[in-house]
Amino acid sequence: MDRIDALRLFASVSELGSFTKAAEKEGMTPGAASKQITALETRLQARLLERTTRSVRLTDAGQALLDRVRPWLAEYESLEDGVAEARAAPAGLIRITAPVDFGASGLMKPIAQFMAQWPAVEVRLSLADRMVDLVNEGFDLAVRIGNLPDSALIAKRLAPACMCVVASPDYLAGAGTPSHPGELAEHDIIIDRNKPAPNSLKLTKDDDEVDVRVSGRLVLNGASAAIEAAAAGVGIACSPAYAAKEALKEGRVVPLLDGWEPEHRHLWAVFPSNRYMTHRVRLFADFLGEYFGERI
Repeated sequence: MDRIDALRLFASVSELGSFTKAAEKEGMTPGAASKQITALETRLQARLLERTTRSVRLTDAGQALLDRVRPWLAEYESLEDGVAEARAAPAGLIRITAPVDFGASGLMKPIAQFMAQWPAVEVRLSLADRMVDLVNEGFDLAVRIGNLPDSALIAKRLAPACMCVVASPDYLAGAGTPSHPGELAEHDIIIDRNKPAPNSLKLTKDDDEVDVRVSGRLVLNGASAAIEAAAAGVGIACSPAYAAKEALKEGRVVPLLDGWEPEHRHLWAVFPSNRYMTHRVRLFADFLGEYFGERI
């Protein structure tokens, strides 16, 4: 038996509290299991288990070893599963979280296409605008838009998410058309609380950069809602271009500040860092990168 198998057996004995049950789980006799644990203790020069005729309990050294080896064994077993899975068609559940607005408007088609390509894959999608805790809430992947804060999570950039500044012709007819970002401070700006700095707009043109403080009478959360509010004449919206695409095409809003570029963001796939990424999750992330590469 190699060292990994010996550690796996030790964890089984510790968790089941029985050499007989652990031996059955690992496919060996109780006598063979006892000999392997003795060999492990000899190699580590520490007593790991106290044995009686009725029970098995961990020593302090055994508890310390179990605490350290349990997450490592889980990671190793996940790695083994991933290698085996990579040889077969992807199957199983992918748990995804995404912002409400983008999840509803932007993720349905790629998810449907991916599921059609891989019929054995299941998807559980949860839409929420809060910062979801991927590890504690059990998600495999989050789709996020913005500039990510430093964290222990793993992030894969999928595509740039361009921003645009728009307003309706009716609003501009009454309030005037701004020609410089500084003039936005005098306008009614639709404030989207989903942005990290909703009352600040940063725009650049060549080597010039302007960061203007803005305000408005309507505060909401959601890019599509902001665009619809702009189309209704409430004020000026600065939102992702994907959300404004149809309204721009229909002429319900028009682009502003020609030549000035709002600070662009990125579309990300974010993963927990404390577990191995399964083959199906990796395939889905790669699929999203290909899908959104030409669409955001």
